[in-house]
Amino acid sequence: MLMLLAAVSIAQNPTLKRKAQLDFRVRKISDSPGARVTSVNNGSPAYKAGLRAGDVVLTINSHSLPDENVLYQRLWALRGGDQVKLTMVRNNQTMSIAFTPAPAPLETYKSLDVEAIALTNNSGDLIRAFVTKPKDAKGKLPAILFVSWLSCSSVELPERDDSWTKMQREVAEKSGALMMRIEKPGVGDSEGPPCAECDLHTELDGYKAAWRHLKQRSDVDTTNIIVFGASLGGTLASIVGKGQPVKAYVSAVSVYKTWLEHMIELERRRLQYSGKTQREINTLMPAYIEFHSDYMNYRKTPEHIIQEKPHLASIWYDEPRHQYGRPAKFYMQIQDFNFLETWGDTSAPVLFVAGEYDWIMSVDDSQIVTDMINKKTPGRATRYVAKGMDHHWSVYANPQNAFDEVNGTYAQETVTEMIAWIKKMIAQP
Repeated sequence: MLMLLAAVSIAQNPTLKRKAQLDFRVRKISDSPGARVTSVNNGSPAYKAGLRAGDVVLTINSHSLPDENVLYQRLWALRGGDQVKLTMVRNNQTMSIAFTPAPAPLETYKSLDVEAIALTNNSGDLIRAFVTKPKDAKGKLPAILFVSWLSCSSVELPERDDSWTKMQREVAEKSGALMMRIEKPGVGDSEGPPCAECDLHTELDGYKAAWRHLKQRSDVDTTNIIVFGASLGGTLASIVGKGQPVKAYVSAVSVYKTWLEHMIELERRRLQYSGKTQREINTLMPAYIEFHSDYMNYRKTPEHIIQEKPHLASIWYDEPRHQYGRPAKFYMQIQDFNFLETWGDTSAPVLFVAGEYDWIMSVDDSQIVTDMINKKTPGRATRYVAKGMDHHWSVYANPQNAFDEVNGTYAQETVTEMIAWIKKMIAQP
């Protein structure tokens, strides 16, 4: 029923094809060249071709899968209507199959029209963007430009139960604004370097293309644009809005200190909620401080640090040249920014949203930046601390449950308050 009620259009651009609907899931096997198939939808092209849960995929279109980053790069590169060839192992027997997946369907809404458009960044890469707006809306609308998180996860919003998706869909549906989201290079339908190798400046360049597009749309009121960023996107929102006609900012569950300070604080909280005693944590912290100082201040990759200082190898829990799926260079570029300076240079009203039980970001960061802005311009910054909320827009009974993600519920009250603030800013002349 939802599909029938939704109005969907895709900008005609034959050079930017829609990503494939794969209908199967795989998980990289550690210390192995393969990825295990965890599920396959019955009746899908992959299932009809012979793919089954438990198979171990060795290559995708003749490309090997040495690590998790490469696995996702290969999957994201697949396009609907293009043939996919898999080499796999089942019961110690190697076999090959081929199938042609359909294009992935777009997200749908009862009350919103959806556009999937192509933007060109300054490198000449085509970047996918999604625009939602009230169904059958006329005239010029206020607009929201969403600045996304650190990871290479897609900004598409299918109907899912996770709180991040619920929050974004609710903002799109209830704000009354046109809302624009852009993919990172190499994610979803986007061209460009693989996200796992994309640096920060290339990613930020995509938002310049987004601004160019918003300003030329006949259905956007360019005097009424809100920049809404969450997680690292909330940190970067002040940079994305620099020199642009920003009506207001929303910066949620974000960091504003230096990245080095952020990582040291995060490591301490992670160790605490992982069960270490404070005595044990104090014993471990000098190694974490040494590691992250070499990483950020001396621009050494984790691989380089461990080669030079083998005694630090045991504390590193990610890849040799990547962290959280992004290249080491990405974090060095984050460290180069003084975010309290970039936020201090803004002039529009700001809502800072922090989660009381957000162990990933420090709650006091939002207090520091709010106090700084209001000292310069009293009342321009508003701080909202969401009781019991973690980094992922879910509410928990206590901090340990938030870390373990046990019995969480959607942060409805916080999202409602945030949308009310956005609508208030939109309504102001």
